[in-house]
Amino acid sequence: MKKSIFLPLVLMLIGFPAAGQILTDTKLESAERLRRGYRFNEAIELFKEILMESSDSLTSHKINSLITKSENGLNMLQYASHPVVTGRASIPLSDFVLYYPGFKDSAWVKIPSKLAGSVDSLALNFPNAILLRKGEKTILYSALNKEGNLDIYKIREVDGNVWSIPEPLNNLINSSGDELFPFLSQDRKQLFFSSTGHFGIGGFDLYVSYWDESTNDWGLPQNMGFPYSSVDDDILLIHSEDGLNTYICSNRNSRSKDSIDIYRFDFENTPVKRALTSIAEVLEIAALRVRKSTESTLESAKKEVMTSPETEEYKRMIVEVRQIQNVIDSTTREISANRMLYNTVAGAEERAKLEKRISEGELSLLDMQSRLRAANLVVQKREMEFLSKGTIMPRNEEFFRDDNKPAAVNDSLEPFILTPKSFGDFPEITILEPVEIFDYSFGIGEVAVMAEDYTIPNGLVYRIQLFSLSNQAELKSFKGLRPIFENRSPAGRWIYTVGQFYNFADASETLIKVKSAGFPSALVVAYENGKNITVRQARILEQSIDLSVTYQIKIEGYPAGMPQPVLEIIRGNTERDIAKKVVEGRELFLIGPFTNKQEMDKIVLLLKEIGAEGVTVEEISKVEPK
Repeated sequence: MKKSIFLPLVLMLIGFPAAGQILTDTKLESAERLRRGYRFNEAIELFKEILMESSDSLTSHKINSLITKSENGLNMLQYASHPVVTGRASIPLSDFVLYYPGFKDSAWVKIPSKLAGSVDSLALNFPNAILLRKGEKTILYSALNKEGNLDIYKIREVDGNVWSIPEPLNNLINSSGDELFPFLSQDRKQLFFSSTGHFGIGGFDLYVSYWDESTNDWGLPQNMGFPYSSVDDDILLIHSEDGLNTYICSNRNSRSKDSIDIYRFDFENTPVKRALTSIAEVLEIAALRVRKSTESTLESAKKEVMTSPETEEYKRMIVEVRQIQNVIDSTTREISANRMLYNTVAGAEERAKLEKRISEGELSLLDMQSRLRAANLVVQKREMEFLSKGTIMPRNEEFFRDDNKPAAVNDSLEPFILTPKSFGDFPEITILEPVEIFDYSFGIGEVAVMAEDYTIPNGLVYRIQLFSLSNQAELKSFKGLRPIFENRSPAGRWIYTVGQFYNFADASETLIKVKSAGFPSALVVAYENGKNITVRQARILEQSIDLSVTYQIKIEGYPAGMPQPVLEIIRGNTERDIAKKVVEGRELFLIGPFTNKQEMDKIVLLLKEIGAEGVTVEEISKVEPK
């Protein structure tokens, strides 16, 4: 896990550090103790004093980060939850995911090496794993990016055992820090994960992002808030499949660096949040203490109630009513979950199964509601009999527990014992390999780039000729231009051109840049169907072509590279250029331009048939030739 930022006082054997440095280190330790004790205001004041005294840029950066965490903490305490903690278990950190309870058709699997950026064992000392659901069509997992940080990636089923190339989630989810343990809600509309790079107060905090139907992507993550997120590391939040419990994993009370705790909460769909002003209350809530009954109250209540066979029978009635109500609540949640799932599945067989489950659940619900009404009538009759005798019976949850049966799911007295499962097997699937697309768009960089293919495409094409030589030129001769085309004339001379353009206006504009780059003798040349023609002939031909509307195909959603099936569709149906560009941080592939709409529509249709993502058509404004 992320190491907390400490600057311990170190005495060197060869001498002592300056008094000012000792003072700064001591203050930093004190400020950190205040921050970790949730005394954020006091910590901020001390951190600011340290900033005034420090001239080291690295130290200043760390202090500013701690001030931000403290300010975040102040904000979180204004909207704090108070979850009901019903269980805590200390487990080994090395395989803690295997202890998570409450999953029937899911299994934890280790991330295989075939997934890009995967790591078998993180420096965090626990396995990088995925909770894999049966029939899953999209798999989310955490893996290393090019910078060495952990991001959340996805792969999706393309066709049976063939799955897409790994793609990172958007930049709203993936931060400059680390993201771990993505978990999707049952309806796939909520994404829970832990991160060190978003608005937070600890090392790893817990976050939720909601699926945005308007953008068809994940929205800005929200911190789960205090006390789900703490000043320590909170790394995995999961809701049980039955909808009754929430489990989080945290090291806030861990007994050793090799152990971690799983906490069980009562599930709250919309928890009540309020401001906390007392440090004592903050520390009490942060500790996530398991709810306990007051034994003296419970014992006295039992003495009051358990005084005759009549009260014993009354207790049995109350237990029965509550058991029926628990079944009704559980059935209602199950029906609701199945209905939400019904809206997300497309297969006829799966939908039929869900319809059957929903129907059976509704029939069971009607029966249980009828039983509840009958049981309540019996209880009310018995209470009236007690009242006629001047006896008032208590109606407290703890007073009427069934001592002969296990406690109800939400009963704090239920023991929380976790038994580890085994890792499952990652499915035998084929992951598509990314295909690097050569960028044919004109550019000037530090090093010149030769074109991948020197072939002149069909149709009208302009290029900028740099020079012709009797011998082949060296790469440094091109002064950073790209893409350079190398062709040989019938006379045996080497002809070098740069760029590829489909109208004279674009070629003329680029010619100015090429001359300024150190090629004063450069000129525009033209080709028709691969054969050289004069520029005058080309301009006349250009005017005769209907260029009132031209198009290009835009493809996005493949930051790791274009999949092979998508590339094969494009290359098999057109010779138009494929250019890769970055627009507002997003990588796009542009295919075109097309003057023949039928040619373009055919390609778009074929791409959509194979499930290609982010395929759109863009109209290009005509530029009149000069």
